[in-house]
Amino acid sequence: MRYLFGDTDEATRRLQVVAEVFAGSTAAFLQDSVDFRPKSAVDLGCGPGFTTHLVAESLACERVVGLDSSEHFIGIAGKTSTESVCFLLHDVTEVPFPIGPADLIFCRLLLTHLAEPLEALRDWGNQLGNGGLLLVEEVEWIRTGSPLFGEYLEMVEAMLADQGSHLFVGPIIDRFEDSRRLRRRAGGVRKVRVSNRNAARMFLLNLRAWQHRPFVRDNYSSRVIAGIEAELSALIGESSAGSDIEWGIRSLVFERVGD
Repeated sequence: MRYLFGDTDEATRRLQVVAEVFAGSTAAFLQDSVDFRPKSAVDLGCGPGFTTHLVAESLACERVVGLDSSEHFIGIAGKTSTESVCFLLHDVTEVPFPIGPADLIFCRLLLTHLAEPLEALRDWGNQLGNGGLLLVEEVEWIRTGSPLFGEYLEMVEAMLADQGSHLFVGPIIDRFEDSRRLRRRAGGVRKVRVSNRNAARMFLLNLRAWQHRPFVRDNYSSRVIAGIEAELSALIGESSAGSDIEWGIRSLVFERVGD
């Protein structure tokens, strides 16, 4: 699979900001949802490894494996491997995974990149051992009173739609129907308010990753892109801790049931 936001060093910096912004919410979700110590856990679309280590630390897992299709990200993540955390190059849309059945599978902000998110959930559920858990976090909505942020988000939503995926994939995966092997155990939406400065940091790094894509060149003028870039840069330079933007994060827990 390919990410809209790329896998460059700039993308790595963006994922570091994302890790900082959502670490508290994700850790709470993990700890609230898992009442056992996983022997084997898998972090799907692990990128440079930030979420993989968060899973390991939050749940005291015996072993966590991060999977990603980017050689660049896996190269970075591999430098942070420990006795209990390791990383493998693998496209998470392809099953089976190159490891045995897992006690826990986790992914955050990954299904938004896939054209068939419900099919992916079914496939991933089959990679669990009996009683294993699949935990998912995706964007349900983003609310903002900032015209700048609103304009940026409309562009991202349009780009994802052009490639057949969805920015607000939360409501789609919430429609997942229990199957013979995978049933919903819990679900809800967590609100995460983000400072304007951190939102601008994420958005600016994203913008620089995709501003030269054919879809952007065909639908937005260079003047519009330059204007958004300048305004985001200015926000990053401000010292104010204000916030005009909030994320709604859809959290879902699925359990693998007997064959």
